[in-house]
Amino acid sequence: MRLNRWFVIGILLFLVVMFIVELQLPKNFTWNPTFRHTDKQPFGCYLFDSLMVTTMPQGYTVTDSSLFQLAKDSMKRRGILVVADQMDLIPAEVKAIFSMANNGSHVMLVAHDLGMFAKDTLGLRIWGSGTSFNLQDFVKYKKEREKLRWVSKALGYKPCSYAVYHPLVTCRFGFETDPKHGVIRKPLDKQALNKEGYCVSATIRQGKGYITYICVPLMFTNYAVVDEDQGVRNIGFALRCLSQMKDLPVVRTQTFCPESGEDAEQTPLRYFISQPPLRWALYTLIVGALLFLIFGGRRRQRIIPIEKAPENHSMEFIHLVGSLYYHSRERRSLVVRKFIYFAEDMRRNLHVDVTDAAEDDVVLPTLARQTGLEEKEVRTLILSLRQLAEDDETEITRKQMKQYIDQMNWIINKI
Repeated sequence: MRLNRWFVIGILLFLVVMFIVELQLPKNFTWNPTFRHTDKQPFGCYLFDSLMVTTMPQGYTVTDSSLFQLAKDSMKRRGILVVADQMDLIPAEVKAIFSMANNGSHVMLVAHDLGMFAKDTLGLRIWGSGTSFNLQDFVKYKKEREKLRWVSKALGYKPCSYAVYHPLVTCRFGFETDPKHGVIRKPLDKQALNKEGYCVSATIRQGKGYITYICVPLMFTNYAVVDEDQGVRNIGFALRCLSQMKDLPVVRTQTFCPESGEDAEQTPLRYFISQPPLRWALYTLIVGALLFLIFGGRRRQRIIPIEKAPENHSMEFIHLVGSLYYHSRERRSLVVRKFIYFAEDMRRNLHVDVTDAAEDDVVLPTLARQTGLEEKEVRTLILSLRQLAEDDETEITRKQMKQYIDQMNWIINKI
């Protein structure tokens, strides 16, 4: 029982050590852009949305409502924020965007691409694509940051630069021009440019409201909240962009965001683990179950009484059988029986067969050498015993019986 106790203690200590090591190990991040409100990975928006809730003065909410549903809402003026990797807008969605902007709302579209219809309607020409984010590129450019310049003075901000990694700013855009009329749709304000001087953020007037297009959506993620260079936090870029809607309640829609792993596979166990009280209750239940198995799984049985070992009556049996032979005057049979045991003893100890006459040339010298007798004496004894075993009619005296048995015992004791 003591061994079992130490075994259980060792297993428990091993589990505790493994649990502590697992807590200390760095977490593996998934670098897939989802922009989901519940996604805590670098390119989710859990931290970003939490910051916006405390930053936007008129309120900030996240919804899964589509652009159609937002356009039909009774609220007149508000800020609509759409952050996604790609937005292939269909004509009905573009109509909803224009409808909200015409009513005085400010629609901010943050994506790498908007689709052909939206680009034609807004008069945009977009270069580059951020559909596939390559982590190897991110590592490659780790020591090479490029400038994302804020140039607009319309919002009261001074021009400044944000040092960002190249994979975060792979897109840029411009406004389509017409040979006769110049720019088809002139922007109201260009807020930011990349290192080559191309526009990455601009606002156009639409009816009573505004439409802003920003082609660097990865700057509106959890990663941008914590990323900084020389004390300048890159989340400042998103905050400056969103300050255009500071007088409006802002609603961010996730209608173009892919489902994250947490949203797609929400299970009761995930929910339990996500809530600290339920998580500790689950841990307590598991530990209690383990303790129950340890203490309740021990074998239960009544005490087994110690019994005396059975006595060995072999010698009594031998004396009994020998007495029967002796009193029935079967002296030859008694010697033959002894010869059988003697032959078995020689076979086991010397690996010779004294009952086989064909092996006398090997057997007899071996016995003589092992016992120190003359080979002639050994030959006389073995031949006499063989003849006695083969002839049922031969009778021997009590003295001869004792002599044969004593000689065999003497040879056995010598080996």
